[in-house]
Amino acid sequence: MKNITIGVIGAGLIGRKHLTKLAERDDYDLVGIADVNADRVAADYPGTPVFADYRKLLDEARPEAVIIASPNQLHAEQGIECARRGIHILIEKPVTDTVETAASLIAEVRKAGIQSLVGHHRRHHQQVRTLKATLGDKRIGDVVGVSAIWATHKPAAYFEIAPWRSQAGGGPILINLIHEIDFLRFTVGEIVAVEAIASNRQRSFAVEDTAAALIEFDSGALGTFFISDSAVSPWTSEQGLGEAPEFPFSGESSYRFLGRAGSIEFPALVQWSQAGGAQDWNKPIQAQRIHASSIDPYVAQLDHFRDIIRGNARSLQPVEDGARSLIATLAVAEAAAGGRRVDLRHRYETLVLAAH
Repeated sequence: MKNITIGVIGAGLIGRKHLTKLAERDDYDLVGIADVNADRVAADYPGTPVFADYRKLLDEARPEAVIIASPNQLHAEQGIECARRGIHILIEKPVTDTVETAASLIAEVRKAGIQSLVGHHRRHHQQVRTLKATLGDKRIGDVVGVSAIWATHKPAAYFEIAPWRSQAGGGPILINLIHEIDFLRFTVGEIVAVEAIASNRQRSFAVEDTAAALIEFDSGALGTFFISDSAVSPWTSEQGLGEAPEFPFSGESSYRFLGRAGSIEFPALVQWSQAGGAQDWNKPIQAQRIHASSIDPYVAQLDHFRDIIRGNARSLQPVEDGARSLIATLAVAEAAAGGRRVDLRHRYETLVLAAH
């Protein structure tokens, strides 16, 4: 079968990760890279056309598909230009930087009829797929609630390299929590309301370093989430899954899914239940490990992108779904700032209307 011609927009940290994975493929042909630092990128990728203007990549290299790995505020514009040329897009998370630009992108993608995939790579982990299937099969009964932690200590250099990270929008809610919000939507179901509080007491920056959120799901399940980038702990998804070398592996579970007939720790996938399906606090509870193989989610994501382009699969996360994760995450920041509950149902409906 003919290879898919593909381009990459943005050769920063995540863009280079995609380029490394593409170099190992025999089903994609890389036809160009776009980056404002074209000379430097060209020196690192000899033999591959490099363009300072992404539009030249689209018009001269004419790829069938593009990976958009540029800064968040450029996602919508670049995705729209791809859509207008009939180019399929794998767009890094968050899908865009605002709900308004997300609506514009969705409208253009629908009009063009192209395939889209948002790069929330965690959906492609085998452990995540196994968890979703286990919850869907009601092996722990109806989900009652979720308890989760994401806590690590970002070093001073993290903020010195990029001072914007100490300002509004650069804290763990918008930088890190969006991954977890998307993971919860994928495994438990739609989030319909949030409440939150936040603090900047540890670093005294203009942005939060710690936050706690209450989450309500459409099913009626409730969740609690503690997030901090100023606490040393082994409890992050990155450390638990071992998905990136920059996060030393801990293997510890940062999530607990609690159901009427049992519970599951994630990512260790330890299921707790009582013999015979009992639901009695006076009876012992036993642990059983659920096996799931470990795979590279970025490789699996490229496999899926190929399949949806060829018409062999439906997108695991089109831009419409990515926008919902953005809405829910922005709502946590809003709830923390205003000290109030934010209902999301009307916002999801408004997004659909705005995208038409």
